[in-house]
Amino acid sequence: MQRASVHVHNRAYTVFVPGGFVCITACQCVCWQQYEVVKGNFSRTFLRVGYHKIAEIPAGARNISIQETVKSRNYLALQTKTGVSIINGNWVIDRPGIFIAVGTQLIYRRPNEIRSRNGESITAPGPLTEDLHVYLIYQQPGPGVYYEYSVPLQNTHPTPEPDTPSDILPLCECSQ
Repeated sequence: MQRASVHVHNRAYTVFVPGGFVCITACQCVCWQQYEVVKGNFSRTFLRVGYHKIAEIPAGARNISIQETVKSRNYLALQTKTGVSIINGNWVIDRPGIFIAVGTQLIYRRPNEIRSRNGESITAPGPLTEDLHVYLIYQQPGPGVYYEYSVPLQNTHPTPEPDTPSDILPLCECSQ
């Protein structure tokens, strides 16, 4: 059996699938694909004031989550591979909200309650149509940023095994 993930209405479910791939029909065909989860943590105590690259998220990534580990006076920023600013670029701090870029909807949150301990966050369902560069705009010591995303494995549509029972063969043609 192979471990796989399915994405239904922007939620990911991990399941075990015997054989190749399975499609489900509900209003649309949803294909089961294999994904690898990439996780990282950026934590440096002292940096120069300014933009510092944290990560490069590749095209095709899904389920993207970038989160400050604690509230700070630092800011998260996003830029395309070609250098186009998406969120908090060129020393201009954007208001929290929804941004459409790199083929997906990016949700930028910045808690404003004085008592809140939550830091900034950026989430996106993906998939990205181009690489995304993540930056920290450093202004105070002790920044910590956690990031996570899923990338498809190389062979996302393996051929079903010959002895796979007919009740789990593909129910529809996948367009992904």
